[in-house]
Amino acid sequence: MLPDAFDARTSLPRPLRVLIISAELAPFARAGGLGDVMQGLSHALGEMGVEVVVATPLYGVTRLDSAVAPQRWKRPIWIPIGGDVRQVGVIETVTDGDVRVLLLDCPPLFKRDSIYGTAQEPYPDNDLRFATLGMAALRAADLMFHGPPDIIHAHDWHAALAIAYARLSENEAWREAASVFTFHNIAYQGSFPITRAPMLGLHAPILHEDAVVANGSINYLKTGIVYSDRVTTVSQTYAQEVLEPEHDHGLTEVLAARSDSLVGITNGIDTTLWDPSRDRALAARYDAHDPTGRIACRTALAAELGLDMSHDPPIVGVVSRLTHQKGIDMLLQVVPTLVDDGMRLAIVAVGDQQWQSKLEGLSEQYRKKVAFRCAFGDPIARRVYAGADLFLMPSRFEPCGLGQQYAMRYGSVPVVNPVGGLADTVEPFDETHATGTGFWLEEPTPNGIVAALRRAVAIRKNANLWNQMVRNGMTRNASWDASARSYYALYRELVGADPRPSLPPPVPVGASLARS
Repeated sequence: MLPDAFDARTSLPRPLRVLIISAELAPFARAGGLGDVMQGLSHALGEMGVEVVVATPLYGVTRLDSAVAPQRWKRPIWIPIGGDVRQVGVIETVTDGDVRVLLLDCPPLFKRDSIYGTAQEPYPDNDLRFATLGMAALRAADLMFHGPPDIIHAHDWHAALAIAYARLSENEAWREAASVFTFHNIAYQGSFPITRAPMLGLHAPILHEDAVVANGSINYLKTGIVYSDRVTTVSQTYAQEVLEPEHDHGLTEVLAARSDSLVGITNGIDTTLWDPSRDRALAARYDAHDPTGRIACRTALAAELGLDMSHDPPIVGVVSRLTHQKGIDMLLQVVPTLVDDGMRLAIVAVGDQQWQSKLEGLSEQYRKKVAFRCAFGDPIARRVYAGADLFLMPSRFEPCGLGQQYAMRYGSVPVVNPVGGLADTVEPFDETHATGTGFWLEEPTPNGIVAALRRAVAIRKNANLWNQMVRNGMTRNASWDASARSYYALYRELVGADPRPSLPPPVPVGASLARS
């Protein structure tokens, strides 16, 4: 266990070097919580004194305006993949938190209007795209650090092959590089036809069920689990759940084999980016000591969404993807009951076209009582967190979840199904002692949703209890500090007392890399 004020710079001969590989990194490109997590974790590790480099693709949708002093490496890197030697440019920049970022530029694969695919289906060459991410990230790091970093930390299936490429390398230093693989949702595994293996640099000796193959297909997520030194996931409860057959999504044997190496580290949130006292997207700023600004935010949200606020009805906020996992089908079933109970619904979501159409129909049918906006993320999501009284997350499973943490930070009381990270981050309210931050569903059903919301609305009538619960949520420590310390302790365990001392300093920003 590391002390609260731990700083890596005071305990090592040089900073620990960590290469983070991810398909998303906010604010450059994100499609969900992964990008936010990469931003928050990398910043927190950097503040501890870890030398962090994040490698991520340069997409057509990447926000280069978020880059600080971006510089393109004078020479591209070349990687043998896809039956050819492929050129990848590197744009080096830093984030606002001084984390170094390598944007990998391969236009034929990455310069598209979406990160993963169209609204209808994923891109058919995603196997090649994200194999390229993994291989190019290692090559770029090799040039930057004159060898491997102390830790390769790959996130989700998109980055998993990087760990296999390192472990199977002809270079002994890379074979021995310590690695951590984090899966954020085991349901997304990256499965592709085994016939694609040669193009991806995966050859016969490892093409079997004990390594990269699951159910007759190449499975990127399994590959990361098999080849990494440590496996982590994004909450303690989820780490336990995935070992149960009903939650393992077909990876029972490999998870059981790695159970001693599996660690749950609950995600935090970036409390500097998510701060209602400084958030310019809101109608008013406020904090836990003086939350009166929430009144203006609530009024502004209702006006923006056209909700009738006669008789001071509770506003139930939902910010979600429209998927079965998120319990959207159950939400659709209970909308009429919630409206009859006098609640107002503010729903911001994107995803399945059929559910989107149904929500549009409900918002038309219950005009001024149900509002639906087909949108993702900022800034309207922030206004829902700040203006809603309650925040509903009836997920069937939720590895960690960020929405409930944003909601508590902004003073909205979460009502959740206690699975995964929802159970770890939302403490059920205790009326006797006025402790807790939200409400748990007693069962993940439409009736369970209605019952939990009714309990919450009943307690809302007691202003003292309600205000205390809001304060409990707003003052909860949701920062990345504790999580970053846990990751750092894991890194130190893998590299021993000291990272390799022989590596020279990293190549300066924008330098010519003659070894490409």
